[in-house]
Amino acid sequence: LDWGDNWVGRYESTKATIIAPQLQPTAAFKVTDWLSIGAGAGLTLGYLADEARVKNLDPGLGDGKLKYDDTDFAVQGNFGIMIEPSDRTRIGLRYLTETELDFKSDIYFSGVGPAIADATKSVNSVDLGMKMPQSLMAGIFHQVNDQWAVLGSVGWDDWSRFGRVQIDVGLDDAGTTVDADFDDTWHFGAGAEYQYNPQLMLTVGFSYDSSMMDSDTRPINLPLGDMYRYATGFKYRKSDDVTLGAGFSFLWEGDLPIKTAGNEQKGFVGGQYDNVFLSFLSFYIQWN
Repeated sequence: LDWGDNWVGRYESTKATIIAPQLQPTAAFKVTDWLSIGAGAGLTLGYLADEARVKNLDPGLGDGKLKYDDTDFAVQGNFGIMIEPSDRTRIGLRYLTETELDFKSDIYFSGVGPAIADATKSVNSVDLGMKMPQSLMAGIFHQVNDQWAVLGSVGWDDWSRFGRVQIDVGLDDAGTTVDADFDDTWHFGAGAEYQYNPQLMLTVGFSYDSSMMDSDTRPINLPLGDMYRYATGFKYRKSDDVTLGAGFSFLWEGDLPIKTAGNEQKGFVGGQYDNVFLSFLSFYIQWN
């Protein structure tokens, strides 16, 4: 998220980044005609960065700036089973283990006046330990007839652990754990596939994910709420070897009030993000 250097909340954050791409090598084994098991490792490279303005005591100096960033590597366990009680039905269960990303960085100050420089000279680094949550997801696929198939999913993510961050800011005192009071989240989804003709399949789906935070705990730099996803798409079998597809998803979060933050010296900031939504358009080609 990038708000720019002049917005009203610049003393809380001007630019915040948290990215955790994951590569998941996995292996699966069919134990019997109706039972398969799988396992893998989620190889995760995390990146965290934050920038904010610093309010100088002398207005003539303008704003200073602080910045920190770091990367860390972690491994997440990935385990699953699939049960096929009939030729038309598949039931799957997947579990991801918890792991931790430990970000350590020097804090870089620039453009700060003597008073701020003196007050922050002992604050020279930050250590943030973040938990990537464990999660459990179950799904079902059922072929109703030659044309229709239905799908469903339910899941749980331990985001309350993500909200408990171990912090050390480079002082002599021991680090502390800050609890953002996040909530675990629940997921519910349903979908359908319709085989329009031998070449063309149409798909539609809906899912709901509960929010990990509410207006009393939602920080400015992580504005998330309840997520409602609506999706539709198609798969077109061009030949025995080539399948084309496309999909459109609309994610609605609505209005997101944020927790007021700040202090007397730098001021307070609060408010609301209005009508938050995201749109995803995808195309793909599959070659066998």
